[in-house]
Amino acid sequence: MNNLTQCIRAGSKEGKSGYLIAFNYDVELVETLKRTIPHTEREWRENAKVWWISINFEALAHWQGKLL
Repeated sequence: MNNLTQCIRAGSKEGKSGYLIAFNYDVELVETLKRTIPHTEREWRENAKVWWISINFEALAHWQGKLL
């Protein structure tokens, strides 16, 4: 799977703590993200092409090896 190309601390639209992450498109990685992180703990931001993930799931970014 591809490594992250971006990972920065950012809040959700509701103000929850978390990270904005981006990575080269990989259908398996997208499905893993959706399967692993409940929809209440992630947001797809179409305009920026990034995912927001809750701080509770930062292990996903660690798993990808590029958490900042």
